[in-house]
Amino acid sequence: MGLSLRGMLLASCGWLAGMAWALTAAEPPATATDAAGLAALKARVAELEGKLQAPELGQQMLELQIRHDRLWWAGHARNWNLAYYMVGELGEALRAIEASNGEAPELQPDQLSAVMPAMMNGALGQLQQALEKKDEAAFGKAYDALSAACTACHQRAGIAFLHIQRPRTPLLDNLRYAPAPVTRTPQP
Repeated sequence: MGLSLRGMLLASCGWLAGMAWALTAAEPPATATDAAGLAALKARVAELEGKLQAPELGQQMLELQIRHDRLWWAGHARNWNLAYYMVGELGEALRAIEASNGEAPELQPDQLSAVMPAMMNGALGQLQQALEKKDEAAFGKAYDALSAACTACHQRAGIAFLHIQRPRTPLLDNLRYAPAPVTRTPQP
């Protein structure tokens, strides 16, 4: 997953702040000018962070859709490692939405940052349990529960026409879903 503009800017600001700290940690400010320079740098970082716009919610939802799709095909192929990875990526994408669009106008007066975890965390937990057991039937049931949770969230936001279901064909076909063959090293 590539870095967003916000991520790149925050990484750059973090690097600059780290460099400023490293320089001042090596030698304490010799003059008031050095301390003022550091204060100015911190103020500039705060100003740039304040100008960052949240990622567009629709784009974040498309990322969720890709993760949802890939999760299905990985579980369907019984590639438990890939499926578990996709659940983690899906959870990470959900947390990013909560952090950057937690006050999205779609759910007002409710907060997306409160509604999403309440609606999605249980389904994600069910998926993780099914994957830990490598249970194909439990995976299918948990996946359908996740899809239902997504649809319920859309209904709550007033966009019930966005109904989430099991995919019929892979959204992208450039990822091998079948588990890699196990190679065994001969014993001496």
